Amino acid sequence: MPKHCFNILTFNHPSDSLTFYFSDKEEEGTTRIFHELVPDEVINKYGEQEHYYTSFCQEKEGFIPVTKPTIPTYEKITTEEGTEKSVQVSNSALSSSILKRYYNSLIHNYFKSKGCLVKPNFVSDTEVWLPSDTQDKEGIYKTFDRFSLKVQFRTVSNSLELLVTFEGKSKIFKTPVSELFEEVPQKAFNWVVFDRCLYHYDELPEEARRQYDQVYPVWNFDIRDALHQSTEAPDKTNKYKKFKIAIDKFNRQFLNTPEFKAIIPLSSNGFIEVDEKRIGSVEKASNKLIFGEQNLHVVPFSGISKHGPFALSPTVKIHFFFILHEDDKEVAATIHRYLNGDFSTFKGLTKFISIPYHPDKSLAIYFNDRENPWPELYDQINDKDFDPDVQHLAIYISPISKNVPVKSQRLVYYKLKELLLKKGVSSQVIDPEKVITNDKYHYSLPNIAIAILAKLNGIPWRLNTKPKNELVVGVGAFKHTDIDVQYIGSAFSFSNTGKFNRFECFQKDQTKELAGSILRAVKDYVSVNSEISRLIIHFYKEMSKDEVEPIEKGLKELKLKIPVFIVAINKTESSDIVAFDMGWKDLMPVSGTFIKLSYNRFLLFNNTRYPDSEFNYHDGYSFPVKLKITCSNPELVDDYKTVKELIDQVYQFSRMYWKSVRQQNLPVTIKYPEMVAEMLPYFEGNEIPDYGKDNLWFL
Repeated sequence: MPKHCFNILTFNHPSDSLTFYFSDKEEEGTTRIFHELVPDEVINKYGEQEHYYTSFCQEKEGFIPVTKPTIPTYEKITTEEGTEKSVQVSNSALSSSILKRYYNSLIHNYFKSKGCLVKPNFVSDTEVWLPSDTQDKEGIYKTFDRFSLKVQFRTVSNSLELLVTFEGKSKIFKTPVSELFEEVPQKAFNWVVFDRCLYHYDELPEEARRQYDQVYPVWNFDIRDALHQSTEAPDKTNKYKKFKIAIDKFNRQFLNTPEFKAIIPLSSNGFIEVDEKRIGSVEKASNKLIFGEQNLHVVPFSGISKHGPFALSPTVKIHFFFILHEDDKEVAATIHRYLNGDFSTFKGLTKFISIPYHPDKSLAIYFNDRENPWPELYDQINDKDFDPDVQHLAIYISPISKNVPVKSQRLVYYKLKELLLKKGVSSQVIDPEKVITNDKYHYSLPNIAIAILAKLNGIPWRLNTKPKNELVVGVGAFKHTDIDVQYIGSAFSFSNTGKFNRFECFQKDQTKELAGSILRAVKDYVSVNSEISRLIIHFYKEMSKDEVEPIEKGLKELKLKIPVFIVAINKTESSDIVAFDMGWKDLMPVSGTFIKLSYNRFLLFNNTRYPDSEFNYHDGYSFPVKLKITCSNPELVDDYKTVKELIDQVYQFSRMYWKSVRQQNLPVTIKYPEMVAEMLPYFEGNEIPDYGKDNLWFL
């Protein structure tokens, strides 16, 4: 089996004991510590209060010194069941939380002394910015590589650990904020640099506020929009290689040096290997999907090309119509020929997904204003009478990208989606620029086709798993930066075969409404299936007690004595633990590999690198997701077979994404709600029209 390694270095305590100085009052340069984390001597001296303050090893007048070992002592006790157990002796050492902050502060100060840009927060980690090897050719920005260093205690090893991550690149304007005030609103500035220090803009020291011509902003999307800059194409190159090359270089130049080891004594010879006992893999059958006439295949594109979709659209009478600018008639004609199967590169909707393709020319909508098409679109769509006996689907050739910097133009995309839904019409948006400039546009047609099939309630493919009496509910969220609503969560319900049922949306703090939605999904399920063995909730973060309690209470009221499994699913984008397959040139572990991090916490790799087929680099290099599995009956998560089954299920739902023929790193139970949550705030009253509540219109 190939060796895997983490992005973790191990180290030893620099000293067997340390003397820290504590006070009950905050002073400049001190760190606040929660009362449960301080030594007993501090509470005995100052009395009980919520927080205390430490200067760590720096002696301060009026502060009491407390000397403690860095490693706690243990004693053996006999439990009520009569078994011997080793427990930590209370107050025998400095708490791990205080030591983490102390070591982080040492790292922070070390890089600060080197003249590096360092983010000001060292409570949980330290972020270091170093000049990039490649700089902006136009000379507008200085480009920096960002690294994060996080101290951990024995998460995947028996040592102290230093998690090293590459956070990507940031750009700092060479133009000061004073020269941008006219075009950029104050709220757009977030991080800025003054006198080689990073600050939040609203926390600038007085010295900086007297010299705005010496304050340089860090580029962000809000500044981009204010300056009407175009959106850069996403970087789809191998992120594993970029990450590993960056952290290896950072380790050689800054960490694996006598000077750094003097404060953080690194013990590992480079980044540590993953213990083979931690590595598992999903069942081989989890890679297989069911297509037309019960045929199986691993690769979605090959499966649907050879065998057709698993289930056809229940509607036979389907009419397509185009919405386009007067100047885009040639683009529409090209799209029409693709959908009709006139090109050899794509066989058309009728043959590819068994959807009768009929363009209804009488419904076509043309508009003249490219910059603001909404008034024309609104009037013409409202004037249309759509035959209720026919299912309609609009092909909108949008002259405006949904990522355009001007917000009013960006809103047209969402307004049109909403207006069509109110008319009972789904839509497929096409970017005309891609049709014109991309000579390989035909590769996008299979993705468009399966999304259209799903919007027309067909099923492109199904999971190859036996139906069980269980309900899977997914809850996702999307953070909006340009509106007041921070998060919207959406609840999707699925059968374990991947069949979609219905979804609803909520604001972040609507925990009772969310619980009510999940319970309604359970009721609906039970009304059709007399027995339900368990409820599985895929949640975009760890569920809080306030979020779980109303669900458990509701199940009791329904007299359903079933276990509730909660699988928290987090993206591991950059500042987190990842692993590399050192036996493969591109470093990405095989799809379906999972690594145990700690008790019922796992990394799961969802990608298109399968053991028995050649990898296509166009599919991308997805980072893993991080799972944590809990249950209302805690003993059930001690069963490895059950836990592995739940991991397999997350993996399988990652293969049910119908916006692309490529596997995603997030399961649709999280991804679909996130997609809806991104759009919902732009809808009137934050409400989805009824037609859109059991339809995959957002694909």
